[in-house]
Order: sequence, then C-alpha cells, then structure tokens
Amino acid sequence: MPSIRLTGDIAHIMEGTRAQAADLNLTLAEDGFPVAVTIRKGPLEVLTEAESGAIFCGSRAEFFRGLTMLAARFDERPFRVRETPSLDLLGAMLDCSRNAVPTMEAAKTFLRRLSRMGYNAVLLYTEDTYEVPGQPYFGYQRGRYTYEELHALDDYADMLGIELCPCVQTLGHLNRALHWPAMRRLQDNDEVLLADSEETYSFLRQILTAASAPYRSKRIHIGMDEAHGVGMGAHLRLHGYEKPYDILRRHLKRVLDIVNELGLSPMMWSDMF
Repeated sequence: MPSIRLTGDIAHIMEGTRAQAADLNLTLAEDGFPVAVTIRKGPLEVLTEAESGAIFCGSRAEFFRGLTMLAARFDERPFRVRETPSLDLLGAMLDCSRNAVPTMEAAKTFLRRLSRMGYNAVLLYTEDTYEVPGQPYFGYQRGRYTYEELHALDDYADMLGIELCPCVQTLGHLNRALHWPAMRRLQDNDEVLLADSEETYSFLRQILTAASAPYRSKRIHIGMDEAHGVGMGAHLRLHGYEKPYDILRRHLKRVLDIVNELGLSPMMWSDMF
C-alpha cells in the first residue's frame, strides 16, 4: 500500500484526503512519498519523479481527481498527467426517491466516488424524502432524511469539494405524498399538485424552505417534469378547461416568486415546456 506525505496548500484538503485514503489504498505518513500540493488557476497537473511528486489544481474537487490519478499510477513513476476541465460545474444526480432511500453511508460512498472522478456538484433528488416541519405526512414511512442528516451530508460533500444541491418537486411526481387523505386537498390528480390554489402555494413555501435549509448551496432544482394531466382533475372541476401550458406558466411564476423570496437560484426540467 503506497504511503504519501502531502505538503503545501493542504489546510482544506486533509480531512477529505483522510476520508478518501482507504478507497484509494493509500496511507498518510510523515515518512511517506512527498507530494507537494499547489492550488492555483489553470489545468490539473499530476507529476512524479522517483523520489517526489506534485499536484497542481484549481479546486478541492480537482485535487481529489489528481490524488486518484496519483494512486492509480503510483508504481509507474515517473509520469506526468495534464487535464484542462471543459466545465466549471460538473454534476450528477443521486435519486433518493425510489423504494429504499440510500443510507447515510451509501450516500457518502457515492460522494467520495464522484469526487475522485472530478465532479464538483451533486443534486440530491428527494421528491418527498426529506423532513418538512408541520407536514407529518410528507415522506411518511418513506425513510425521509432529517434536517440533521442532510446537513451532515452537506458538510461531507463540502469536505470533498462538492456542492450538494436540493432537487425537489413543485408540481408533479408527488403521488407518494398526495395519496394520504390529509394531503388530498392539494391534489389536481393523483400525481400533480393543484395549481392556482393558495393552499398549494402555502405548502410549496413550506417544502422549499425545508428543502433548502440544510444546504450551503443557494441552487435548488424545482423539478416540474412529467406533470401529466395538469389542469384535468380538480383544477378542471373548479375552473373549467384551460390550456395546460397556460396553467404551467402561471404556476411556474408563483413557484419562482417563492424561490426568489428565499434567495435561491432555481433549475428545472424542460420537458413540460
């Protein structure tokens, strides 16, 4: 098992390095192979000579990719690798809404793996699998994450150079929440929230506040995809027929009003539009 000693710009990477070491089959020791770390603008560079090495990187996320390359090619010394990232933000989505919710340890393993590949953003997709104060049936018996758990995951991701972002739903994909009798007043149909209802927007303010609270990031994904049948259920009975596009556009504006009030930067899926 290779043993290394990091020097240089290491104050903000050592905790993450210790978390990654076992996965990379590395040990950290004072008498280990010396690797100088320099955080600066420019391409990622990993280079080694017979007796020492260096990693030049622009961020913590780039460092962990560089460390991974160093570990993978440690026995090939000397070598030199140079990469220029094509994207400022490289992200993946972890689906936490299908059957079992990933355990904390599984989510942390996922974050470590993405960090080693150079990812610097992760969307945590939670339809109703997070805790909302005042909404006991939201995520009921679904293994929902608590505020404390999400805050701990956010800390862990930050340690690895990853921006963890909430990814929720603000129109469709809410069958598991809406099927409870206590939530049916918010239904347009079995999957979709009732647009143009003040109760719906009060509920959305609650869930968007709760969804964003545990995270450092000000980005939030508001979903809005696959809202099939919008305007064709309770909305039709209450208001008569309208073009679904008009309802969607009006609903999106109300959701964005809430997002802006909370000081968040939204993303959404595009399929319904």
